[in-house]
Amino acid sequence: MVRHSKGMMVGGIVMTSLAPVAVAVASFAWLGEEFCNVDGDPAEPQQRCDYDSVIYGSLLTAAALVGAGVPLIVIGAKKEPEAPEATATITPWATRTAVGVGLRVSM
Repeated sequence: MVRHSKGMMVGGIVMTSLAPVAVAVASFAWLGEEFCNVDGDPAEPQQRCDYDSVIYGSLLTAAALVGAGVPLIVIGAKKEPEAPEATATITPWATRTAVGVGLRVSM
């Protein structure tokens, strides 16, 4: 028994392990938005504190990484029987009355 595809399995593991990084980026952006202008002077103009695109983009990226990574792991790790090697052999033969070439195929 051999794995279906080691490359698919490795790709899925890498994608799934990068999802927490995207969640961390979203949480740091959310914290930055929450604490923006906390100690600012009301007379000064407010800073731009809109991180919604970063937050939602990171969360969607995390969901996409997990959504694509888990199936890649499952499909790549599936065990299947090893395919037999197909061989073709050309064999000459000769008897007292005839000569020829034979083809033997094993699958």
